[in-house]
Amino acid sequence: MKMLKNAMLQAIVILAAALVLGFTFNALSRNRINPFKNPAKVPVAVSSSQAAVEGIKIITLEEARQAVESGVPVIDARRKAEYDEGHIPKAMLLDYYDMGTYKDRVLAHLSDDQTIMVYCSEVSCEDSELLANELYSLGFTKLLVFKGGFAEWSAAGLPVERSAQ
Repeated sequence: MKMLKNAMLQAIVILAAALVLGFTFNALSRNRINPFKNPAKVPVAVSSSQAAVEGIKIITLEEARQAVESGVPVIDARRKAEYDEGHIPKAMLLDYYDMGTYKDRVLAHLSDDQTIMVYCSEVSCEDSELLANELYSLGFTKLLVFKGGFAEWSAAGLPVERSAQ
């Protein structure tokens, strides 16, 4: 019985230390998150027949092309190396997994009342949706997510920019 008590006490001490270390690391990280934040309930329109007045609208390649041509700000949610290899013209890099590095620079070019398009690599990539949810929680409510991403854009022969190395 004494061994079980000692094991339980050790487990509690280890758990408490892990929590303290985890919260401290998060507080000091440039990519910190609020662990107590209640995720926003983001309205999502998944077809062009649904008009999302506010929230996220999933768009097609043609809708993405039209958005780019009309000057809608475009955000690339991929990693820097992928962005440097090629991206949609005038797209701003906002790597979802390294937001602290890019967020202030990108957000300075956006206003919360404008429509913003977000994309990532391809259909199976969820980073554009995750980033759109994060942008929504920051007050940006007119968001377009191009699920086809850079793969579909470039495969269609649409213009591509490359970053100077």
